[in-house]
Amino acid sequence: MVPKEAMRGDTEGSYLEYVSEFEIAAGSHLEPHRHNTHEFYYVLKGSALMQIGAEKREVEPGDLVHIPPNAVHSIAPIGDQPVRALAFAASFLPPGGAGTEAEKAELPV
Repeated sequence: MVPKEAMRGDTEGSYLEYVSEFEIAAGSHLEPHRHNTHEFYYVLKGSALMQIGAEKREVEPGDLVHIPPNAVHSIAPIGDQPVRALAFAASFLPPGGAGTEAEKAELPV
């Protein structure tokens, strides 16, 4: 987990852009992409391989993943069950900003 106040400096001046729940079916994956937000995934169900840049790690229910701004990332279920997670992001767009659309990107091998 992220200790209280640990990300204050990194997120000061941001706002909560979104909170959403998602599920990725077994045999599928989230296309590698990046965006200018601090994004977090809290794994609710299933196991998955999370990749952020060159780092790969298995995640399971109860894990909280922090994806730094502009880091290329992807997640894929492991085995024959889907992965379900809660996602939320802190954005730095000024008031009236156009939104932070994800940009397709390549992960290092």
